Amino acid sequence: IELSAPREVARQCPLKSFKFYKTKEFPTGFYEIKTGSSNIHGKIKISSKDGNLLHNENGTAISGDIRNSWAGVSTLQALFVQEHNAICDTLKSHYPELEDEELYRHARLVTSAVIAKVHTIDWTVELLKNDTLLAAMRTNWYGLLGKKFKDTFGHVGGGILGGLRPENHGVTYSLTEEFVSVYRMHSLLPDNLQLRDISATPGPNKSPPVVKEIPMKNLIGLQGEKTLTEIGVARQLVSMGHQACGALELWNYPVFLRDLVPQNLDGTERPDHVDLAALEIYRDRERSVARYNQFRRALLLIPISKWEDLTDDKEAIQVLEEVYGDDVEELDLLVGLMAEKKIKGFAISETAFVIFLLMASRRLEADRFFTSNFNEEAYTKKGLEWVNTTESLKDVIDRHYPEMIHKWLNSSSAFSVWDSPPNTHNPVPLYLRIPH
Repeated sequence: IELSAPREVARQCPLKSFKFYKTKEFPTGFYEIKTGSSNIHGKIKISSKDGNLLHNENGTAISGDIRNSWAGVSTLQALFVQEHNAICDTLKSHYPELEDEELYRHARLVTSAVIAKVHTIDWTVELLKNDTLLAAMRTNWYGLLGKKFKDTFGHVGGGILGGLRPENHGVTYSLTEEFVSVYRMHSLLPDNLQLRDISATPGPNKSPPVVKEIPMKNLIGLQGEKTLTEIGVARQLVSMGHQACGALELWNYPVFLRDLVPQNLDGTERPDHVDLAALEIYRDRERSVARYNQFRRALLLIPISKWEDLTDDKEAIQVLEEVYGDDVEELDLLVGLMAEKKIKGFAISETAFVIFLLMASRRLEADRFFTSNFNEEAYTKKGLEWVNTTESLKDVIDRHYPEMIHKWLNSSSAFSVWDSPPNTHNPVPLYLRIPH
């Protein structure tokens, strides 16, 4: 089956799905484009009242690509807009000579680096929770010589020591189809959000009481933006933090995504509904992404020869036989990833982990702003200091909602369930710990 985009869509620039808002015009000094626009002091517009994203007259969030979003994504967007604006304030106070556009570009660069760092040494560490991966991801960001060395001397030596120049390994960097396929993690989403009361007295382990459950269908699209405005960013953050995500396993796909209302570029809803679970299988097939066994062979992993190699779940084996018969070569990649036995501490499968490992490293080593231009000249001295002193999402939240961290977050990481106990101190240096 050949699919093609409508002509009026196919010939448009992808950036048409983003909105850019002018605030202040200034001469560019360029002979073709006489004037340009910039944000005041480099900042991005956001509600000064409650920290929410701003919305236009039809309720659509004023943001980048707002299609098929939900309240959780809008919450993180709002948080990092606040982060961007705080960076602008810091840079403006230390470098008053910087123009608005320069402030914006430096702050955007610093914010991007903070997000990449949080993803590398905070989120991924919680997803793959053991000492070996903790050491690996910190090496990924800091190099083998560690944080103090990199913060002091910057990039010295080859990639394993922290990286000196961008490395593409002879292939232009991109997010590959294989990466997209293993990142199909919608099973992490619940069907209902447990809304918490943040005006109450904290319970055991700083847990707030549950007030009610909100169906996820009320938190997506235009309705989701309306609901988030009523809830507020702070309450949404605490509620998400205290609710465990779903497991990446079979029979755990969110029901609300089986009857999803997709959106147009402008955020308006389409009349046709989507079964996202079926669509994800279809997308891998139409893009000729390898089936599970062939995918593992390409990664030099051992393929399965029978269903028992994949899982110990007898019910799952019975259903796999009903769908695929005895032909394990027909197993779809996503089904295999969900059924596969997990390594201890891993939320994802071994197969997905290999792709993660490759792409997480490539994303950093292919970008000059994380290698040869990770310096004061590109980031400014205060900007680089901001990146180097931010170690986690918890640090970002604490910067903008300090009372939230003190009152409601008990865990070591904001990516753990917030009422879980903090990590215990281990006196053994990280690189000397024995894997188990």
